[in-house]
Amino acid sequence: MANNVVLKLSDITMQFGGVVAVDNLNLEVRKNEVIGLIGPNGAGKTTAFNVVTGVYEPTNGAVNINGMRVIENFPHGKMAETYKGKHQGDYGQVMRLTPDRVTRLGVARTFQNIRLFKEMSVLENGSVFRSKTARQEEKQMIAEAEELLRKVELYENRHDLATSLPYGKQRHLEIARALATHPTILLLDEPAAGMNPQESD
Repeated sequence: MANNVVLKLSDITMQFGGVVAVDNLNLEVRKNEVIGLIGPNGAGKTTAFNVVTGVYEPTNGAVNINGMRVIENFPHGKMAETYKGKHQGDYGQVMRLTPDRVTRLGVARTFQNIRLFKEMSVLENGSVFRSKTARQEEKQMIAEAEELLRKVELYENRHDLATSLPYGKQRHLEIARALATHPTILLLDEPAAGMNPQESD
């Protein structure tokens, strides 16, 4: 992997009808690097995250994760006639990944609006059960979840309903849940939005 690049976005354009939400985004993130996407509401930050995680197909451009091309698209069909972005013709194949497959490649994310499993406890939200597992593996995953909850100061709340937590603690839980997938890339979409200064600290 050249220069330890774990995430590379090449010429990403996301167009909805006649509206270009992301215009020719190029970005490289290296191992252990922290990058911030900064911009006003409507600048396309969440849209960029949605492209990386397979929620949206880009209209044009490519995404590489850990040195492997995993997403690519180009303006075709009706979009070829109405495309407003750059680099039309530079990409020629359609490669798609669903969000679950992107997660398996080591990409985890949080959302701008908290998305917890409302009817589950804090511990259940923090546990990632990949499939029907053997009892020993399930015990290990619960132990890992409990350790993550300690790190985000939610262990004492582990049996509480996730949605009964104050807003700031729900944010902490969402981050713990993302970390439970053992990601190599962690995308935090406005992790301090709606928090007071103490919660943000």
